[in-house]
Amino acid sequence: MLKSMFRDLLAHRGRAALMLLAVALGVAATVGSWVVSDSIASTLADREVRRDVGVSVQGPGTRPVLTAADRDRLAELPGVARAEGVVVGRAGLIGQDGKLARTATVLDRAGTNWSSDQRFTVTAGHPPTERGQVALNRTDAESAGIAVGDSVQVLLADGRTDHPVVTALFDYRQLGPDAISAVDRSSDAVPVVAYPPVTAEELLGSDYHRIELSLAEGTSPEAVRTAARQLFPADHHVETGDDLAAELAANAESNVLDLMLIMLPFAAVVLLVGMFVIANTFTMLITQRTRQFALLRAVGARKRQVRLAIVLEACLLGLAGGTLGTLAGIALAPSLVAVLRPDEEIEFTVSPQAVLLGYGVAVLGTVLAAYSSARRAAAVPPVAAMRTDNADEPGRLRFVLGLGLLVLATALVLATADPSGSNTARIVALAGAVLGAIGLILLAPLLAERILRPLARIGLRRPALRLGLRNAASNPRRTAGTASAITVGVALVCAFGTLSATFSGLIASTIRANVPETSTVLQSAAGGDSALTPAEAVRLRELPGVTEVAGSRDVLVEVGYHGGKTVRRISLIEPSALGTVLTPTLTAGTTDLTRGVVVSKNQADMLKVGLGDQLTLELDATTTITRPVVGVYDATELQAAIFVDVADAPESLHDQMTALYATGPDPGLARQAIETAFRDRPDVLVGDRETLVEQGVAQQALGFALMYAMFAVAILIAVFGVVNMLALAVLERTREIGVLRAIGAARGLVRRMIRVESVVISIFGTLLGVVIGVPAGAVMQHAMFGQRLLDFQVPHTVIAAALVGISLAAVAAAVLPARRATQADILTAISTD
Repeated sequence: MLKSMFRDLLAHRGRAALMLLAVALGVAATVGSWVVSDSIASTLADREVRRDVGVSVQGPGTRPVLTAADRDRLAELPGVARAEGVVVGRAGLIGQDGKLARTATVLDRAGTNWSSDQRFTVTAGHPPTERGQVALNRTDAESAGIAVGDSVQVLLADGRTDHPVVTALFDYRQLGPDAISAVDRSSDAVPVVAYPPVTAEELLGSDYHRIELSLAEGTSPEAVRTAARQLFPADHHVETGDDLAAELAANAESNVLDLMLIMLPFAAVVLLVGMFVIANTFTMLITQRTRQFALLRAVGARKRQVRLAIVLEACLLGLAGGTLGTLAGIALAPSLVAVLRPDEEIEFTVSPQAVLLGYGVAVLGTVLAAYSSARRAAAVPPVAAMRTDNADEPGRLRFVLGLGLLVLATALVLATADPSGSNTARIVALAGAVLGAIGLILLAPLLAERILRPLARIGLRRPALRLGLRNAASNPRRTAGTASAITVGVALVCAFGTLSATFSGLIASTIRANVPETSTVLQSAAGGDSALTPAEAVRLRELPGVTEVAGSRDVLVEVGYHGGKTVRRISLIEPSALGTVLTPTLTAGTTDLTRGVVVSKNQADMLKVGLGDQLTLELDATTTITRPVVGVYDATELQAAIFVDVADAPESLHDQMTALYATGPDPGLARQAIETAFRDRPDVLVGDRETLVEQGVAQQALGFALMYAMFAVAILIAVFGVVNMLALAVLERTREIGVLRAIGAARGLVRRMIRVESVVISIFGTLLGVVIGVPAGAVMQHAMFGQRLLDFQVPHTVIAAALVGISLAAVAAAVLPARRATQADILTAISTD
């Protein structure tokens, strides 16, 4: 029995190769994702941890507040061997191209003082010791094209600049968790620029961000921490070095887990499509081998033997595909690391778990995909050996189940269509979209039958077109099964394409409504969480023709409301800004921030708050305010959700300006004056509302890039499924093709017929994917953005690209099967039984 199965597997090496490829691609995506996570985790775990700090004292908020006097008091504590102050200040590095270098650390925390402790490891040159010298972070210097000995330009606070010579490149050892932005917790940002101590105090400031205490041998860090705690108010952060190291490790583990949770679902999608291809292939094989199984049953083979033989066949394919996929995933991982972490040196690591995962996923996925076919094969009665027609019609149970799921999905989505619905209602809507997609996929054979068979009966003039349509319509279940793999990939692309297009449109329309055309917008050219300073605001107010200036300080805070607590982004701004440099579109209330806060409509709906309701905002560790809601306006999730009077904020937040808005009686002259004033400031980006629109659209598009890449792999696997199906269909129709050739059909006609069949199946799957994906995207934008169901935008470009790309791929997919069909000997084909 097993010998017969293995002989059959070896006899169809081309068919086996295509299935192996489907398995291997899915496994490669899974293993590659795991290896990337392993490599990043290993790198973070193996990085050197500072052991020279017993206790760290850090001030509250974002401003350096510790002084030399504080350092001296700490140095006098029993057991303290040395107290070292760490200066942190604003420093922007200008690259060789004259542009501001993009760094992982925001400008306000990019500068520090050089020290001889374990913070720095010199990788090139020698430490800076005097005025006019500086050391640079090795990674940032290399990306900016700067080397030891180069003269560089460093932008400082208040618009000042410095032109030191680079004497050293360094790697940095952190004390405590990462901090790419200014936060009110113990943190250690990786510096970009390090000045000699005296120069650092002159250029960056004389106050310290934190003070590090080195302890005498045998001294208890806890005892020193307790003593230091008594010297400072409760809002200061006093922690041991061991606690900070543990927090750094926990932070790294959390980042790796987040990365894995992002990548593995996409790998699962790729694997799911591969399983579609494998399941459909096995279904076709079982149908074609009905007589073979019947004969085996007739000569004494039991059901269990047939089922076990097919499962073993699937295991062999899984093992082979798992080997190829695991090797491909390991080879792919370095490229993925380079894309995801371009500015970091990641140590490439392949763990045994990654290899086991590859084989486990391959074997389990292949067996699961083949098991239903194995059960059908085992159920073949001996009398089936007499049959010659293996066509399979859509099943009644499948139709009822698919229609039931579609009706249920429609009911769930319509029942939760209110934009002001709760988070639970939005989750129910998403569940409805998933059920609807499953329902349509189950109905795919019926749709193929109802659509393709009438088309095949139309009196088409071109024989190849007529024959290709007839072939695709002759077995709707097989056609739908082959197309379903394409459907899944296209549906995901269209769903996220709809989400992306809707978000882009929403961003553009909201920004244009809330920011007048007359406003000039200033932002930090460093991007990310980098901010402008009060010096830029002062400079704006001094310019001729500029009469209105306001700074938006966007920060994440904890918001308390009558239903609980959440974290939201707020904008601290001058009350005069609303109605002048900003014009939010009110849906209710007023924009008078002196009376309370103004909340975006989608946030008000999600929190179920309205005019007069109280919101409690925890601005920092020591400042909490409670204000009523006095206005509601339209906005997107990308923007700050709540406007708050900056006068209610602590002084430490006043200086962190995310953006500056300015205008005057003649907006054109005001903008010209601003552009002239900041022409020599590469750290300041001067734009308008269209600049904000372009940034918002580009930012969200970047977030969808990885999704499209992974879904493209899924569609590629689906196209291989079409190749597989056509190859098997040609084998199944050997006699039919021989008869066509015998009555005068040219080889070209046969090739065109196969191509038409491939294109028809692929376009059917693509259109079904569009029908599933666009409504699913509409539900997603409703659930995620709080918009009405019909407030979505169709991604015409994505759909057109999918249709054209898959049509071309379908033509390419038909090349090998068509060649095989025309190479068969006519007499041999006619005599085939």
